[in-house]
Amino acid sequence: MNIEKRMLKSISEFSMFKYVLVSYLIFFVLYIIVFAVVGLIGWALLASSGLTFSDILNNFMPGANINDIIKGFGLNQLGGFGGILGIIVFIIIGLVASVFAAALAALTTWIFNVVLRITGGIELRFVPVISEKLKEHKEKETKKKNALADKSQESKEAL
Repeated sequence: MNIEKRMLKSISEFSMFKYVLVSYLIFFVLYIIVFAVVGLIGWALLASSGLTFSDILNNFMPGANINDIIKGFGLNQLGGFGGILGIIVFIIIGLVASVFAAALAALTTWIFNVVLRITGGIELRFVPVISEKLKEHKEKETKKKNALADKSQESKEAL
């Protein structure tokens, strides 16, 4: 079996930054969609039972009055806009965190590259996998090239 060996000397920090940034944003959008659906279902269940979210929180923390805590932060004056404001802040924090996560991945990649330079790289081994159809295609291409070469040789000899 013919094994091809190559050495990995470095990884592009910018490409790793782009990869982590895009993958983080994809998962962030998926989490927003999933938790929005879960939140809407939970809100519908609470609304149908006559409970409020502060009632649920007061059951988990009996000594703390959630309504007083919300008034202390001044969020009761938003007139129902507090939930929307919280969602917007959550999205902005998540988007900023995506840049920091990608920057951390780029820094980790840079450290990995320093270690690769010190150690001389990592040997990668590739085992060639050639399917039967690919072999047949290559054989046909070789036959066509040989036939064209023969025809051009014959035309040169005729001149």
